[in-house]
Amino acid sequence: MKVAIVGAGITGCLLANFIESKSVDVSIFEKSRGCGGRASTKQTDWGQCDLGATVMLAQKVGFIDFMQRLSDEDIVSQWPRKIFVSNQNTDIKQSLENFVSNNNHYVFNSKMSTACRHWIKNANLHTNNLISQIRYIFGKGWQLQSNGLWQAELFDKVVLTAPWPQTKVLIEQSDLSLKLPDFSQSWTSCWSTAFKLDQLVVSDVDLVYLENQSIHTLVRDSGKPLRPEVFDANTGGESEIWVAQLTNNLSDDLGKEGKDKAISIATKGLCELFNLPDKSVLNTYAHYWRYARPRVGQKPLGILNQHEYGLYAGGDWSFGTSIESAYEAALALSQSIIMGK
Repeated sequence: MKVAIVGAGITGCLLANFIESKSVDVSIFEKSRGCGGRASTKQTDWGQCDLGATVMLAQKVGFIDFMQRLSDEDIVSQWPRKIFVSNQNTDIKQSLENFVSNNNHYVFNSKMSTACRHWIKNANLHTNNLISQIRYIFGKGWQLQSNGLWQAELFDKVVLTAPWPQTKVLIEQSDLSLKLPDFSQSWTSCWSTAFKLDQLVVSDVDLVYLENQSIHTLVRDSGKPLRPEVFDANTGGESEIWVAQLTNNLSDDLGKEGKDKAISIATKGLCELFNLPDKSVLNTYAHYWRYARPRVGQKPLGILNQHEYGLYAGGDWSFGTSIESAYEAALALSQSIIMGK
């Protein structure tokens, strides 16, 4: 059986791993240069940074057990041990509050994209391949249009795991009907900015959730397990890399063209929180996630399928907005494909 997976994010890569067998030939098509999707890692000339998912929250028993198995394989680590909250809703500067949570937080070791590369080691990964259309040739299988050209290879099944706005377009343009949900799901964006600093900030703060502020999340990215050491190229002194994610509403307002403004807002927020001068920021890199997540309060779409012809669709949007939701989607898709239900 030949299966084509569109999208090499968490759902697509996990699915490839779940359905892997001698009788299943998996090909993954990804529009970007590598795997990971919103859990990808950016390599710059001054260091690496995870610009998408900061940490993974494990809440349900199945996902907690899955994370524990990955931990036993040294693929993930529990991190951070302490989480802080900043609520600056007054003119008076507030101290950071220790956030107590009963949930487990994890990160992938080395890079956030590490696990994805591990899961697809036996699959055929085609990067820089934007799938713009799919069609079913009766009696033969599925054909994909990549970068404007119809590919010669045919597949028995196609699984769409890209963000819902992109997946919906592919479904609507295909010749076969797949019943779409009778309700809509709108998505929101996120500006994510990485900073290399000329100094170490504070020893016990690795992750901060900010309330009523322009920044939603601040994470000491270089403090994650098995990350490379960071040094100031000019002085040779210790340095570190932080990542700031602006709120979704602000990111929507700024839009894709708001890069300079996003960097300025994130820099100001970081420096004010830790009492740093602006000149302590040595380097920056910003990325705009157009489809960061479904808007808060959106109803999950579930798994979509057309078993008769082998068309399936699912992602984190199927069950929520998190990496845990992506895991649930990959598990449900694999069961649907293998068992044909």
